[in-house]
Amino acid sequence: MNENLNLTPLRVRLITWTLLFIMPVIGMIVDLVAPSLPAMAIDIHVSESMIKNVITTFLFGYALGNFFTGFLTDAFGRRNLIRIALLTFVIVSILPIFYPSINVILFSRFMQGVSSGAAAVLLRAIFADILPKEKLVKLGAVIGTVWGLGPIIGPVIGANLQHAYGWQAGFYFFTIIGVFCLTSVYFVVPETIARRQKLKYSVIRANCREILTNKVFLALPILMGIAYSLIITFHTAGPFLIQNILGYSPLFFGRLALCMGISFLLATFTARYLVGIMPVERIFQLGISLFLLAITVLLVLSHLLTMPLIFIIVASLIMFFAAGILFPLSMGKGLSMFSHIAGTATAIMYLINGSITAASSFIISLLNVNSATEMLMTYFIMILLCMLIYRTMLHSKAR
Repeated sequence: MNENLNLTPLRVRLITWTLLFIMPVIGMIVDLVAPSLPAMAIDIHVSESMIKNVITTFLFGYALGNFFTGFLTDAFGRRNLIRIALLTFVIVSILPIFYPSINVILFSRFMQGVSSGAAAVLLRAIFADILPKEKLVKLGAVIGTVWGLGPIIGPVIGANLQHAYGWQAGFYFFTIIGVFCLTSVYFVVPETIARRQKLKYSVIRANCREILTNKVFLALPILMGIAYSLIITFHTAGPFLIQNILGYSPLFFGRLALCMGISFLLATFTARYLVGIMPVERIFQLGISLFLLAITVLLVLSHLLTMPLIFIIVASLIMFFAAGILFPLSMGKGLSMFSHIAGTATAIMYLINGSITAASSFIISLLNVNSATEMLMTYFIMILLCMLIYRTMLHSKAR
């Protein structure tokens, strides 16, 4: 906490609530467009595999925005960087409305990722600046829950906008909400950094070397990336499988996405409870084993029974629950390992996590997931990878 800010309790509360409002907005950006992907592909005359990169390019941008801002914020402060990030978000969100081509859309989504990734880092830094450690710890659960609301409500909003107005409505929404966030930050959030530090390449290199040579730490963002890839699989392949092949509407997909988001949110509460009664390593072992068993059974049954929608729904609910267990626990354990260089650790963690998620999204965009069995096989491979990471990089250390 920066003791030299001299903020009144009322001002601190106002800043806190402003930041808490922005957090779910950032969380919904990645998948609000998911229900519109099939319509977008038809309207701008591109293939399904190409339009799926709308999500992939955002994820790559988000990873880069997290990574570089993690280093830049200690040198250049918080206020100006977050203003630039939100202004950039507003400008690039307007572009697809007036220039609806695939290249412009992909550029817009990439820059949305960079700007929102930067904003996410800056929000966390401002919280740490204005709140004492004990309040920050208590607020941690609230922050996690509020951020989790974004992926839950994003597809629902996107589905209704698509149904009522078409795919451009999503970018109108991004522009309007971006202007509101920018205006709020401009008038409410002051500069909160206590002392700016010069960017020293030698220090950054030494810190990166310390982190990247730790095998256990590396395993954790890899697990985060695979866990979040379970969610991205549904949002990338799901709209085409559920809407185009099975014949359901964008609104129906939006309702399914809402159910998936609730499953993820319930899992985060479950994870917080389990941490209080058993070690994180034990939760990883039991959780990954159970999730692997569940998806294996469903995969076998999908070959025997013709109930594609049921298998997609049940398997996806379980996978979202798996992500809600593995993602926050991996993040929490990873950040606790390098508290003395938390900024660098956070930057590297989100770069690895985001890169894996973006790569998974890109691979899925190249695949033709045309059946429930194929979607379940994708889930199975990802959970199997989680088991391999646990066995090879975490299990020996835990024992």
